[in-house]
Amino acid sequence: MDTRLFMTTVIGQTVQNFYTQSPFPDFELARFNHREDLVKAARSLPKFLDQQIPVEASVIDIGTGTGQLSAFLSLKRRQVYGIDFSAGSLAKARALKTKLGLETWYLRQVDILDPDSVVSVGQKFDYVLCLGVLHHTGNPYQAFQNILTLLKPGGCLAIGLYNRFGRFPHWVRVILARTIFKNSDKVKDYFIRIQIGNTVDKERARDWWNDQYLHPHESAHSVGEVLRWFRANGIEYCQSLPPLGPCGQGAKNVWERTPSPSLWRRFYHQLHWIKETNRDGGYWMTFGRF
Repeated sequence: MDTRLFMTTVIGQTVQNFYTQSPFPDFELARFNHREDLVKAARSLPKFLDQQIPVEASVIDIGTGTGQLSAFLSLKRRQVYGIDFSAGSLAKARALKTKLGLETWYLRQVDILDPDSVVSVGQKFDYVLCLGVLHHTGNPYQAFQNILTLLKPGGCLAIGLYNRFGRFPHWVRVILARTIFKNSDKVKDYFIRIQIGNTVDKERARDWWNDQYLHPHESAHSVGEVLRWFRANGIEYCQSLPPLGPCGQGAKNVWERTPSPSLWRRFYHQLHWIKETNRDGGYWMTFGRF
């Protein structure tokens, strides 16, 4: 077997085992007794995307995990898919779907590094969301190319990744947490509070600690790299969050086309992301159209 393919397979199995043990984001099913509970539990990103995506659009959430985002989006829409390669995460999502009777929410187990598995979804979508997923695969670019087969011509794409600049402070915290402060619950609590604000919700704090400090594999990427992915595959850049426009400005509709940022602007903003995206662990999103 080719060495790269072997490593990709090993990484995939390791990550899959991790999510079997630690579904993300984990939740207690007892907290969700009515559809309104999904609305109450929704945080800023699901609400933002709900405003940005038309109610008549078909949507697929790639790497849906336990499904809170795709479940929330399905409340107003006739067709929302959530796909993931983790049977453990999908089991929790299916339990939620059954309990709340979410008939417009469809769930499938799919490996996005397997083209045949991706094609088995059987249709294309107006909106393809892949948020916080590609950087946990053994071959992010191949996975990116594969998911484009799910996007309709003229459709909208959103991908979320760790940024090489913005992720740096988090890498420092990881090293400290694993060495000098590995036995300090106080420091551990402080590091988690940097990202989620407080640790009153112990369930959420545990999930974030596992995902951010114990995850077996991740990669980080630059804006320029993602723009090259877009150009090579016929995706037109629209915007990024945080914005890359002059003075950090961006249009209200993230799928509104804007000029691709220059090399200088990309470098300038990514330097600022070291501080600006610290709470999000260097995470940023890029939006495009096919």
